[in-house]
This record gives sequence, structure tokens and C-alpha cells, in this order.
Amino acid sequence: MDDRDRVLAALPQSKGGERPRPTAEVVLEQGADLWQTFCAMLEFHKGEVADIGVLAGFRDRATWDDDADEAVGAVLGQRVASVWDAECGVTHCDAAIAETGSIFISAAPVRRRLTSLAPPVHGCLVRQSNLVLSLEEGLSRLAGRNSVLVTGPSRTADVEGVIVMGVHGPKRLIVVPLPG
Repeated sequence: MDDRDRVLAALPQSKGGERPRPTAEVVLEQGADLWQTFCAMLEFHKGEVADIGVLAGFRDRATWDDDADEAVGAVLGQRVASVWDAECGVTHCDAAIAETGSIFISAAPVRRRLTSLAPPVHGCLVRQSNLVLSLEEGLSRLAGRNSVLVTGPSRTADVEGVIVMGVHGPKRLIVVPLPG
């Protein structure tokens, strides 16, 4: 049993047999660190965590922000010219919120918010230094910039309350951890 399974197994079960939404406090009380807490919350919201090698599956079918690591270009090859033609958009985040499994992505001259919204897959690079516990801590890093708060893949329940993934944005959110 890995750390994630140990933490999730410690959460109480509801009467219907399903686990309730975990909270950061409960996950941290089970001995998890901030990264494990972020991952548990992200996965609860149907996000994924993978190493940078998973992006190779989108070679020559991706676009990325200009401030993405050189390693991203090496893995992805040729950048797709139009964000609308890309199958994967790769961004950096300004803050990763452990208590919700959310990521903040700010607009900047070298960043296009559409990179995280238009392609069916959004790959987000998360540095350990951008990991914070709370939404308040994440907001303090934004300094008034225009930002997007992402919690899992896009979803809506506009029609008859039925949840549909990927209508207003990507169907998949893949978080790629980076050192530093």
C-alpha cells in the first residue's frame, strides 16, 4: 500500500459506501506532506499526476507557454502553431493549492491562458516551490494578475444536472511535478 492509498483508506466512509470529499486537514492529519495532500485532492477532482515523459505522447501535437522549461520543448518536439490545433497545452502554474488540489495560472506576456483552456489535454508544470497549503497563500502570490483557478478537468452539469467532462475546456488535466 503506497502513501496515497494509506491516506485514502483512513478517510471515513459514508453510509452509501463512498468516501466523502477529503479535506486537507484530514489528509495532513494522516501524516501526508503538502505534495501528497495536493495529489490526493487533485485526483479526487479527476486530475492526474505524471512525470514529464507522459508528454511525449503528444509529440508534435502540442503547444506551450514561452516560459516553459527547455525540457518541455525537447520532449514535445515541434510546437503546433495554433492553440486550437493542439491536442495538449502545457503551462506553468503560479501556485498549487494543497487544500483543494487546484492550480493558479496567471496571464503574462509570455503566457496565453488559452494554452490551458483550448486543447483537450492540459499539462501543467508544478514546481515544488509553488506548492502552498491554502487558497489565501495562493492568492497572495498572484499580486493582482489576471489568473485562472483550475480544479481538475473541465466539467459542467448544465443539462439536467448530468456532469459532462471537457465541454468548456480540457477533458484531462495532467500535473507534471518539477524540482525546485
